[in-house]
Amino acid sequence: MRPTMTLFALGAAMLAFGCSTGSDTAARDETPAAGVTLSRTKLPASNDSLAPGDVRIVTTDGSLDLALVGDSISSGLSPASIEKVRHETDTAAVQGSGFAADMEKMVKGTVQGAIGTRASIPLSAVREVRYDGEKLVFEWNGAPPKLFVDAKVNGKPLLASFAPDEARRFAGAVNARKGKPKNI
Repeated sequence: MRPTMTLFALGAAMLAFGCSTGSDTAARDETPAAGVTLSRTKLPASNDSLAPGDVRIVTTDGSLDLALVGDSISSGLSPASIEKVRHETDTAAVQGSGFAADMEKMVKGTVQGAIGTRASIPLSAVREVRYDGEKLVFEWNGAPPKLFVDAKVNGKPLLASFAPDEARRFAGAVNARKGKPKNI
């Protein structure tokens, strides 16, 4: 699947998941301790604008990120992917008129509305995080949220899609915020 189509599919899947819950702003996983919230929050545009102790890492293909911001961990399209999708779904660029043009504008508008959606979990749902040499491993306070456990990037688990140094940096930041040793 082309990267652009993958991004469209991800955006559509996030939109469908959000709509299937009956709310377009938030959804809860069935496990209260590890509840996943879908929101259209805006993360800072660059790592330079993150607060001290916050961290964002991006998958090796650049499509998704994982961020520790404040008291939550979230994942969604990376800033570069969001910009790419915004450019490719610009409704002002739609040519023509009639039904086909209206449908194209509707679909692109729907994708535009969903691309900023992030899946978040409260930091309190995580006991600790470590990098096992292949992937990030979360120890949960309760059942793991399915959205983080089952997510894939190009057929590979999301939590195994980060460069080793970045994954270790993320685990260290989470553990530091939790008051745990950095090298778990």
